[in-house]
Amino acid sequence: MYFNQKVSLMAFLKDNWIGVVAVLFALFFVILFLLYQKLKAERRANEQQRLLEEAAEIAKLKQTITSLLDNMPGMNYTKDAETGVYLACNQAFAKYAHKKSPEEVVGLTVGQLFDAKTAERSAEDDRMALSMDQPFIYYEDIPDVAGNPRQVKVTKLKYSDAAGRLCVLGMLQDVTDNVRIQRESATTKEAYEKARSTGIIYTHIAQALAQGYEELYYINLDTEEFIEYHSDDGGTLSERRRGWHFFEQCQIEAEQFVYPDDRDAVLRALDRKTLVAALDQNNTFNFTYRLNGEKGPTYVSMKVTRMRDDDRYIVLGVTDVDDEAKQRNAASLMKEEKIANARLSALAGDYLCIYVVDPQTGRYREFSAAANYAADFAQAKEGGDFFTATREAVRQFSHPEDLNRFLSAFDRESVLADIERNGFFTLSYRLMMEGKPRYVQLKAVMLKEKEGPRLIVGISDIDKQVHQEEAYVKNLARARIEASVDALTGVKNRHAYLMAEERLNAQIAEGRALEFAVVVLDVNDLKTVNDTEGHEAGDQFIQSACKIICKTFKHSPVFRVGGDEFAVIAQGEDYDNIEELIRQMGDHNRQARQTGGVVIACGMAKRAGDESVANVFERADQEMYADKNDLKKA
Repeated sequence: MYFNQKVSLMAFLKDNWIGVVAVLFALFFVILFLLYQKLKAERRANEQQRLLEEAAEIAKLKQTITSLLDNMPGMNYTKDAETGVYLACNQAFAKYAHKKSPEEVVGLTVGQLFDAKTAERSAEDDRMALSMDQPFIYYEDIPDVAGNPRQVKVTKLKYSDAAGRLCVLGMLQDVTDNVRIQRESATTKEAYEKARSTGIIYTHIAQALAQGYEELYYINLDTEEFIEYHSDDGGTLSERRRGWHFFEQCQIEAEQFVYPDDRDAVLRALDRKTLVAALDQNNTFNFTYRLNGEKGPTYVSMKVTRMRDDDRYIVLGVTDVDDEAKQRNAASLMKEEKIANARLSALAGDYLCIYVVDPQTGRYREFSAAANYAADFAQAKEGGDFFTATREAVRQFSHPEDLNRFLSAFDRESVLADIERNGFFTLSYRLMMEGKPRYVQLKAVMLKEKEGPRLIVGISDIDKQVHQEEAYVKNLARARIEASVDALTGVKNRHAYLMAEERLNAQIAEGRALEFAVVVLDVNDLKTVNDTEGHEAGDQFIQSACKIICKTFKHSPVFRVGGDEFAVIAQGEDYDNIEELIRQMGDHNRQARQTGGVVIACGMAKRAGDESVANVFERADQEMYADKNDLKKA
């Protein structure tokens, strides 16, 4: 029976082997599918575990950064340098940004948190920090959360995170209560200290001038210190020299290098008073002139720019414009004609007289003339030689002091040469009109007309403008003097002392050997006088003390640096006799105590290798307080 069953099974497999094989394959693939699903589930579980672990690490890292920023003083944050997105901040910064927590700040930009002006200023400061290899530090006045003005020290520096991403770290520290210094003074001092850094000087130059200058000068108007830079063929600037007395140096070098015909104009333009007056009206000044070259005179253009963040500093750049000045081609002819027409249109101002002149023959006719000019100035309305007729008329009516200058500058060759070079000719002088000297300006331009070139000459009344400019310069000089003088005593004030301190610090930084002493003086019993006799008596008390100090330190500047506090910077003769002068102050105090006079506590310190005036002042101040205590005990 068993054999029969086996035979039957074999027969069945033989007859249905295809189906059996199919069933086996199906079973095999089911097993494979189940194994695949199991592996896939395990992989998904592993991936989810990995993501959870990474998220935990990121959260832990963010918590660490936030904790670090929270434990740093002030307001702190870090942002992506490319996108400007905040990556982390502390709670103080979040509160300042009017957010409940740092999480509400992360992912936003400064433009999404603050107003447009603040965002623009912050972006500019970020760019400055990214351009430097050291921390960028500056002072800024900003309102706190309640809107109260506070002074903040801002530090920004660039760094790269673990992923190589460039970031900016910002730290803001409130220094209102422990730093008594105005923002202008802080930034001025910082600007000067950083001026010795090539990177900051390059930043100033980049703000002020376009590329292409061969020579660049960085100049301190107060001290006349300068640094000269030279541009090589690749456009790279390198320091050539440093020096003092810039304007005096210009006068010397102009005699050697400037083309003789342009020398006087260059000397006038580089006069310190003239240049400062021009920059006061417009922060830039441009001037074109010629230098002596191996193959003849070459044209250069000088551009002077005043620093907007500190008006004591100017940048002077010189570039070669010889090709532009000498090459004139047909393609630029139309443009030149438009410029000439625009200049002619400008003659429609306050002109006394306008002439049209044939530059070849000199024949001219009067185009228009004001009544007072036609009555006083006896020049024919038309004639055959404009230049001769004008020179003869000026001989009769010019102010005597201006005649030779006019005659040397005004002739056909000079006028046409200036127009060829600059596009116009101009000359200012004085005419005697109605018995009084009056400033006028002669201006000439060339027009292309069908009949040929025509010279258009206008004479304008600039008397009022000249007197206004002279008054402006005088008032400005007076205002600058008054800003440095103490109104009560007439000696120099605290502002003047800070400026003097800064100049001495600059000389110390340059390594120049300096011998000076600082004397600090304090008027005793001023409060008692004010309380018992009134403030008018107190003012007289201070004035009496000031006279005593000035009489003692005859050869040194005296500064009133506080209500009852004075300072003296002794150099030269007073420095050589400083011990004797201090002894005289002691003799005065002993006599004043007996007679009821003004007693002045006094302390002195000499510079002994100090790197700043402040250190010398501090020692002198300590000596003054010691003297003050001794006077009270006596």
